[in-house]
Amino acid sequence: MGGKQTLSFVSVRGILRSMAPADIDALLEAVHDEKSFGSFLHALAADFEADREMFEADPERYKYSSGPLGWEVGTVSDFLYGAAAEASRRPPLRPQVAANPWKRCAEMLYTAKITE
Repeated sequence: MGGKQTLSFVSVRGILRSMAPADIDALLEAVHDEKSFGSFLHALAADFEADREMFEADPERYKYSSGPLGWEVGTVSDFLYGAAAEASRRPPLRPQVAANPWKRCAEMLYTAKITE
């Protein structure tokens, strides 16, 4: 079979789920447009899923701490409240990020990961 090979959502999801947390940091730093923001969002979702799976495998270990990959939030609403709190922060933690709205949005979501 010749031609262009495409990846299914399932295979892309598997690739993203195998990424280490350091990869998320690198993707955050690389955000500069809509496409790179989308890549960051996929990796962040995979990171959350991996955190939840690891937590559920050994809940006693993480009873009094953040999740295995640093997630402080366990619900979408808590995550969005954290992002909203970061959005209202003036000035942003890093001024150079404010000049790029895609990176600023990515930073708000990344910060929401660790906001209680």
